[in-house]
Amino acid sequence: MVKIALFNHKGGVGKTTLTINIADALADMGKKVLIVDADPQCNISAFYLPEDQLDTLLGESRDSDEGKTIWSAVQPVAEGRGPIKSIDAIKVRENVHLVPGDVLLADYEEVLPSAWSESFARRVRGYDVMCAMSRAVDDLAQKVGANVAFYDVGPNVGPLNRAILLDSDYFITPVAADLFSLRALITVGRAVARWVADWGTVCGLASEADKETLLQGNPKYVGYIASGFKVSTGRRKAMPHADWERMIAPRVRHRVADVLRVVSPTLVPAVSANKIGDIKNFHSLAPAAQEYGLAIGKLRGYVNPGHYVQVDEAADQFSIVAKEIAKRVGI
Repeated sequence: MVKIALFNHKGGVGKTTLTINIADALADMGKKVLIVDADPQCNISAFYLPEDQLDTLLGESRDSDEGKTIWSAVQPVAEGRGPIKSIDAIKVRENVHLVPGDVLLADYEEVLPSAWSESFARRVRGYDVMCAMSRAVDDLAQKVGANVAFYDVGPNVGPLNRAILLDSDYFITPVAADLFSLRALITVGRAVARWVADWGTVCGLASEADKETLLQGNPKYVGYIASGFKVSTGRRKAMPHADWERMIAPRVRHRVADVLRVVSPTLVPAVSANKIGDIKNFHSLAPAAQEYGLAIGKLRGYVNPGHYVQVDEAADQFSIVAKEIAKRVGI
């Protein structure tokens, strides 16, 4: 089982949409996928679950006995009351299971900075808090027999995403065709490189016995997905995708791949190109997919037949991207 995070601290690049549709395409290929909603905003949980079910889950998560969200799993460790709690993932379609998110993940994030410092001091409490989500996801993945787990994360470089990236086997950067996404790539490369280097120090200080249980801290860079979701800057329209594409590829190479190679060549596996694939803007089909809780490529029978060409195109594009990811990560 491999863990993958789609990570870019710039918002609006389509992380959640990509996660949903790539997971769906992998499921169609026969892969068993676990989606972990690790964003306190719970967007991916809201996509898959009826509002009343999500409200019930969030309402019960404060109760350590009844809780069934990812926060429920890590809460005992975060609060210093015991080991992770075993919860069950929710089957949302054939071969896809969801670990519901929780706004209370913000409470977990609050204790992670002190756990980070404690890890440098070789304190078991620090190790346990840093690794709590990792252990919960491992347990859940084993229960459902997952080939791959996707972390859906928020747009930031905070302590929660640091713990998630250090737990991931691979990460992917979604990049929208705009100036702000290009600028964000600088932070992505620097942040991940710093986290890996610092965690390497933690592992170097740890005892041999503790090293066996720590986060692996070696998230390999799969590449970037160029997203066609267009935005405007003030009254100016975004430049044509082809123009931005010429700037994205070298920026990814210099600001992400090359920066990671300085820390360790193993972080950037050899590939013919950093680009994984292209996903165009599917306009009104994206909100329609949210309305029905379906991948965009599954909207036949739910939208006007005039949109079927676009629906089929979405299915093809996400299938191509999913196959390329599967090849690069070896699943």
